[in-house]
Amino acid sequence: MILCVCPNPAIDTFILVDDFAGGKVNRATKELSFPGGKGIHVALGVKELGEDVAILAFWGGPTGAWVKMQCEARGITCYGPEVNDWTRTCLTIKTKNNFNETEILGPGPHINRSEYSSFLIQYLHLLDKVDLVSMSGSWPKNSFGADYSELIEKATLLNIKSYIDCSGQGLVSALEKRPYGVHINHHEAYDIYRSNNSEEIFAKMNTQCKIAALTYGGKGLYLYGDGKMVHALSKVDHVISTVGCGDSLMAGLLVARKRNYNLLETAKLAAATGAANCMREELGMFYSSDVEQLQDCCKIEVITI
Repeated sequence: MILCVCPNPAIDTFILVDDFAGGKVNRATKELSFPGGKGIHVALGVKELGEDVAILAFWGGPTGAWVKMQCEARGITCYGPEVNDWTRTCLTIKTKNNFNETEILGPGPHINRSEYSSFLIQYLHLLDKVDLVSMSGSWPKNSFGADYSELIEKATLLNIKSYIDCSGQGLVSALEKRPYGVHINHHEAYDIYRSNNSEEIFAKMNTQCKIAALTYGGKGLYLYGDGKMVHALSKVDHVISTVGCGDSLMAGLLVARKRNYNLLETAKLAAATGAANCMREELGMFYSSDVEQLQDCCKIEVITI
């Protein structure tokens, strides 16, 4: 089983406005809500690819109950403590002008030490049952510096491979614990390594993880592992939304690891799952039928370092 840790889940609300105007009243033509948060998206992708998956999260109030219910309805078992503050709502605006795909991300609940202890106990229990762990997204507000560091350490002690997808100081702290795999986009990479060159970035990441996935939006995926680098690109003719593409790509990375794919096979699947997310209206989700088609036309290049 694959465990997806999502400390800060969300309701992702997709609002369509014909021509969004700042500082004025805007009337939506359509509104859709989906279970969200990076780790939730990863779990939904893993499930769509046919692998057994569970979610560990903090669930807050009626909004948290709704996200949990949506995941369980899709056959994903959910774990983690219920907290008093409500799970956040994140808004994505779809419009015809420069405000298109503007995101407003809610902060999420505040957690205390007792809630974190319960979360950690359940995590340790789940480690006895899982093959891989992914850790994605932000953490709820807390006063004691909770992040992914302790979770990576616990997984490593049990020889369980952990994959990380986060940003900022949380990513810096996570890299210090040497997770097995890391996914970051080129903006996040620049913030840490002050470089846009994939080879320079991988040279630095090589000391911090075993496999590194670096994405450049429409320019595709660069995947590094075992001293080799591969570029993979799956093109989509009509993009509906790019929200959640990185999370869908992470689902591909995890499933490829679960199935013992080589580096080229991993890059092809991950690029296809990331691209497939662009083809549907549901935020952070994809269909396996789209993935199969995109894999067939994925362009792969082995890059000599």
